Amino acid sequence: MDPRAPAGGRAVRRPSFDPADLTAEDVTFRDDFDCDEVEVTSGDFTGVRGGGSLVRSSVRKADFAGSRFAPLELSDVRFEDVDLSNASWQSVRANRTEILRGRAIGLRLSLERADDVYLDGCRLDYAAIHVEKVRGALVFAECRFREATITGDLSNVIFHECSLDGAGFEVNKAVDCDLRTSDLLGARGVSRLGGARITLEQATSVAPSLAAEAGLSVES
Repeated sequence: MDPRAPAGGRAVRRPSFDPADLTAEDVTFRDDFDCDEVEVTSGDFTGVRGGGSLVRSSVRKADFAGSRFAPLELSDVRFEDVDLSNASWQSVRANRTEILRGRAIGLRLSLERADDVYLDGCRLDYAAIHVEKVRGALVFAECRFREATITGDLSNVIFHECSLDGAGFEVNKAVDCDLRTSDLLGARGVSRLGGARITLEQATSVAPSLAAEAGLSVES
């Protein structure tokens, strides 16, 4: 399955911008910012604090470790090879946004609204991901979630070939959340994923944790 075109759903819309229109500006991402059609090819933004909007833009090989953004509006934005470790991005409204090969260990991300958001090849170990509302699609492809905490409404969210070993789910809804290609062994809170889609093989692998969460005593 192509995670950008999930079975039974429409394709994830890609960020829409013309690279020829992008300008390499001296962006600081501090305080209140409003950036449109900018290209950031590197930069040290560690620990910056601010909030604002980033539209029709490309950000590559930038360091946002420890950054603090709230609120944050993203529309038609592509992040590639960025470091988001221990960053806190809150009240995020993202539309046609991609994060590719991001290092996001310890990231605290609160998606107020996700409309066609795609994360591919990201390390989200020890992250805290909260999803408030999904419109369109939210796809995690080949991401690692070791000891991450995932909360909120996961309805229609797709986890494609992700490693969820040690991840904890504290969700209130998960209708049609697609987990069928991901590794759930060692995941916690699986019993709260009512309505999610898994395979028979996955159901067998998570049976012990489901029994433990239900308070059952399993004897050989």
